[in-house]
Amino acid sequence: MSKDNRFSSQFKHDSSESMGFVFMKTYAAWHSLIKNSLKQYSITHPQFIILTTLAYLSEHCDEVTQVTLSQHANIDVVTVSQILDNLEKKTLVKRITSIKDSRAKSIQLTDNGYVMVNKTTPLVEKLDNQFFSCLGEDITYFHKMLLKLS
Repeated sequence: MSKDNRFSSQFKHDSSESMGFVFMKTYAAWHSLIKNSLKQYSITHPQFIILTTLAYLSEHCDEVTQVTLSQHANIDVVTVSQILDNLEKKTLVKRITSIKDSRAKSIQLTDNGYVMVNKTTPLVEKLDNQFFSCLGEDITYFHKMLLKLS
C-alpha cells in the first residue's frame, strides 16, 4: 500500500475524537427521533420548522413574508417556497398579498395550521428535553455554546 492510499485524518485511530463526526452522529440521532415522531402528523421536520417559525414570528411581527421566514429559520428562500407550497396544499398556511408591498406575499397560519403547531410543538419540545436530559446541569452551558456557534 502506497503512502498516498492511506487515510490521512488526524483522527484515524479514534473517530470519536473528531468533533465534526460526533456532532454529525448526534444530530442524526436527534433528527431521526424528531422526524419519526412527526410522521404520525404527516409533516416533515422542515415543514415543522417553517410552521413553528411562522407561529413564533406571527406573535412578534405585523406581517411575515417568505424572506422573513427564510432569514429567521436560516433556510434558503427557494426551499422555504417549496415547503410553503406543500403546507398550502395541506391547508396549514395561506399566502395573501402583503399590505406593505403588493409584490410580496404575507404568510399566515390557517386554523388547521394552528392546530398542527399546537399538537406538534409540545411533542418536539418533550423529545428535545428527553434527548438532551443526559447533559444534566451542563444543559445550560451546552445551549450557550450552541448559540455561540449559530
